[in-house]
Amino acid sequence: MRAGVFLRWVAHPLTVGATAVLLLNDHVFKQAWPGLVTGKLSDVAGLVVAPAVLGLLFGLFRAGRIGAAAATLLTGAGFAWVKLTGTGAEVASAVWSVVNGPSVVLADPSDLVALPALGLAWWTWRRVAQAPPLPDRPAHQLRVIFAVPFAVLAVAATSAPGYTLPSVYSVQLVGDQVVIRADGRFYGSPSGAGDWTPLPETPPGALSERRQFEACAPDDAAHCYRVHGDPDVDFGDDTPRGGRLLGVDESTDTGRTWHTAWEVPAARWQFVKRQHPFPGGVDRPDMVASVDLLVRAVSGGHEVIVANGVEGLAVRGADGTWRRVPVVVAATGLDIRPAPLTGFGQVIGDDVSNAGMITLLALLIGMWVAAGRSRARLGHVLVAVLPHVFLLVAAIPVTGAVVFFTSNSGTSTAPKLVLALYLVGIGAGLTMAQGAVRRSRAAVVSAAAVVTGLAFLGPFLGWTVGLPAARGTAIQLGLILAAGGLVLVVATAWWAGRDQGRRVADPDRVVLDQHR
Repeated sequence: MRAGVFLRWVAHPLTVGATAVLLLNDHVFKQAWPGLVTGKLSDVAGLVVAPAVLGLLFGLFRAGRIGAAAATLLTGAGFAWVKLTGTGAEVASAVWSVVNGPSVVLADPSDLVALPALGLAWWTWRRVAQAPPLPDRPAHQLRVIFAVPFAVLAVAATSAPGYTLPSVYSVQLVGDQVVIRADGRFYGSPSGAGDWTPLPETPPGALSERRQFEACAPDDAAHCYRVHGDPDVDFGDDTPRGGRLLGVDESTDTGRTWHTAWEVPAARWQFVKRQHPFPGGVDRPDMVASVDLLVRAVSGGHEVIVANGVEGLAVRGADGTWRRVPVVVAATGLDIRPAPLTGFGQVIGDDVSNAGMITLLALLIGMWVAAGRSRARLGHVLVAVLPHVFLLVAAIPVTGAVVFFTSNSGTSTAPKLVLALYLVGIGAGLTMAQGAVRRSRAAVVSAAAVVTGLAFLGPFLGWTVGLPAARGTAIQLGLILAAGGLVLVVATAWWAGRDQGRRVADPDRVVLDQHR
């Protein structure tokens, strides 16, 4: 295999080493030894890896030295823009939220000390550009095969480490301003919907640690409100109270009867929760809930302000209109935003992984049926099937490693999509390389297996845009469609191996067919 120069750039030992440092530092070292060194180490490693990964795109257009220079310069310019400007940091946050789950990237000019690492990236390029192509040997082929997805995964899985997920814990009225407790600090605002100001770390005695789950309007004692996330909820359940945790009930008869005044639809609660990846992969449904409320008199009636944990605030105006409100404080870097109820392809990383595994299983079943149908020798059948068995078994620890390195990313789609494409690509290559079934027919079996994986994934993609609204429905539809896909794989494989036995048993017929 004559690996392209951009592939060799990614597979160079320095790039691979920087990739390993990037993964380990972001997901192990920063948690174990937080500080200046680990804080800057990821920037240095990332600036070595990113140009090589970006260069893969230029390699699609057969760009050489110009493409490598462009990849290096774009990486440096983008890094400087993000670290020097608030706009760049906001754009990076938005992009990274799509790739890696909700993320906040902060402008920090001191990170520019890492820019000289681009010199290492360019030196690596010069080395691989001047060197002869990699020898056509299995060891060198494997180096490229494993290095490329390894680097892409490292970039996709990179995320700022977190020990807690910022959330609004409580809301109360102190004097004429609303005071919330968020991320271990108190913040005050006259409006209660913006312009938050950090309060002293040692708050006045008027501030309280208690939370109230029910309160009535000052101007109408019969008009009361209560939050859904009260202490009686069993948070040990994966979907407590059926997902009806982000919401407020209302009563106009002093609590004798209640009706829902506002809520995030129960069917979308799982989608919202998945957009808040908790550090270390620890699930905290109690932080995706309405946990405290304040009712205060305002001009024209009363206002209700609800603490929604990692979802920020919900506010009812005097006119009765409810809205979800973020909590952003630039001075302390606090950024708590309500998650959207839909987002195509987002937070289904585990479902993408499952679709990849289903595709590998379908390939295994298909080649078993096709090779058996062809009545090929046992050795040919084993050659066709065993590699798929080994790949399916190896996919389990590989997936586990990716889950470990992306634990702070929760169920973000990008890392698992890279892994699934990588494994399915290897599986399809193994299918095409076997000798028991003609390559053209093996390609049809591979296509049927991919269709099976996509059929399973389809309902989950629909779930991300609200069709179906409930995740349980998507799971049922996915399994039904995958079962139908497996039937298609078996039928395709039966056809693929139909005439192979005759061709193997009669070599003269094979030669005759080839001359026709």
